[in-house]
Amino acid sequence: MKIEPVKTAVIGCGMISDSYFINLKEKFSIIDLVGCSDLVESKAKEKAEKYNIRMMTNEEILKDPEIEIVVNLTYASSHFEVNKQVMNAEKHLYCEKMMCDDMEQAYMLRKIKETKGVRFVPAPDTVLGGMLQSCRKAIDSGMIGEPVFTIVSLSRGYHMIKEDKEDAARKYSVMQKGGGIPYDMGGYYLHALFNMFGPVEKVCGFSKTRNQNRPYLNPRHSKFQEDFMVSTPNTVCASLSFKNGMYTSFTMSSDCFGEDYLFEIHGTEGILFCGDPNLFGDKIEIKRHNCEKMEFPLTHPYRTNSRGIGVADLAWAIRTNREQRLPFLFGYHALEVINAINDSQKDGTTKILTTDFSIPNPIGSLYYDGTSEERNLYLYDEC
Repeated sequence: MKIEPVKTAVIGCGMISDSYFINLKEKFSIIDLVGCSDLVESKAKEKAEKYNIRMMTNEEILKDPEIEIVVNLTYASSHFEVNKQVMNAEKHLYCEKMMCDDMEQAYMLRKIKETKGVRFVPAPDTVLGGMLQSCRKAIDSGMIGEPVFTIVSLSRGYHMIKEDKEDAARKYSVMQKGGGIPYDMGGYYLHALFNMFGPVEKVCGFSKTRNQNRPYLNPRHSKFQEDFMVSTPNTVCASLSFKNGMYTSFTMSSDCFGEDYLFEIHGTEGILFCGDPNLFGDKIEIKRHNCEKMEFPLTHPYRTNSRGIGVADLAWAIRTNREQRLPFLFGYHALEVINAINDSQKDGTTKILTTDFSIPNPIGSLYYDGTSEERNLYLYDEC
C-alpha cells in the first residue's frame, strides 16, 4: 500500500531551523516539505532557495489546503500566538520548546486543539532518539532494578558576549518571559523522565532571577553597556514526586560558567547514567552492585542529529490513524511542572499537579538491513 507523504511547512527560519530542514527533506520519506516563512523575509528566502522549497508568508501557509502539518520554530515569545493561529486554521502542529508562557495560555491552546480536532506535538523530540529510547529499554528491562530517585542538573552561561548576531538574538530571547533556562531546556529532561516514569504528582522548590538588570557585554553590539531586563527565572532548584513513587532532584541555572549536566537514575540494583537529553546518540553507562561503571550499548536507531523525528512520527500517526508518541500532555505537563516550581517559590507551599497522561509506546528496536530506519517509526509497538 502506497502511503502519501504529508505536506509540511515551517514557520520560523532561525538558528535551529537548518537541522529541521535537512532532516525533513532528506531523512523522513513520510514528510513532503513544501514551504517556509519568517517575519524577516531574507531568512525565509535564504532557506527556501537552499532547500528548494517555496518562500511563503504565514497567511499563505495557513490558507494552503494541501499543507497538513506546520512546524513552529519561532522564538518562545511568539509560540502562543503562532500555535493558536495554526490550530485555528485546522492544521496539525509541532512546536519547538515550550508551547507558551503560562498555564492559562496552555489551557486555551488545549481547548482550541480539542475544538478543532487537530494534533499538537510538543518538542523536544530527542525522547524518540536512540539514546533516550535505549535508556527506557534499560529501565523497562530491569537493568537497575526499581528506580528510586533521579538527579537532574544543568548549568549554562547565557551571557551576551558573542559576536554572531543570530546567537546574540537567541541569547536575548532566552532571557525573556517564557524563554529562560527552565523553559528553554527543562523540557528535554522532563520529557525524558515522563517517557520512562509517567507524570509528576507534587512539586516544591525555589526559583529566582539573578541579576535582573544587566548590560550588553559585546563591544560590537549597538547597545553595548546599555542595560536590559531579564524577565524570566534563570535559576531553579526543586524536588519532584512522581505518581509512581519516584523522586527527582531538579536544578538548572543559566548564570553559571560553562556548560555541564548530570542525568542519573538510581535504582535498587544499579545506577543508569543517561547521556545529554539534548542529543540523540550520547553515551549511556550503567553501574551495578560493586562493579565498575560500564557503557551500555544503544539499542535503538536515530543516533545522529534527528531533529524532526517528532514531526515524522506525527505524520506516520496521521497516515496510520494511531496516537503519536509525543502526546500533547507531555508539553502541557512540563509547563505545569516549571510553573509549579515558580509558584512554590512565591508562597512556600508544595504544589499538587492537575494534569495526567499515559506513557506512550516505545519505538521498536529492530533493524532492517538494506531498508530505512523509518520503518521503526511505522511500527507502533515495541519489537
